[in-house]
Amino acid sequence: MTNSMDAMHIDTIGILSAAAKIGLMNLTYNMMRCVQLKKNIYAVIG
Repeated sequence: MTNSMDAMHIDTIGILSAAAKIGLMNLTYNMMRCVQLKKNIYAVIG
């Protein structure tokens, strides 16, 4: 996967594998974002 000029290009064969790859990338991003937000909350609280 590459990012160029704000466009995402995914090198896969088939629309289903591309959709699965995008879904897993989205899930990973959301999980990492949740960890970041929780760290910020704990840093403010205590």
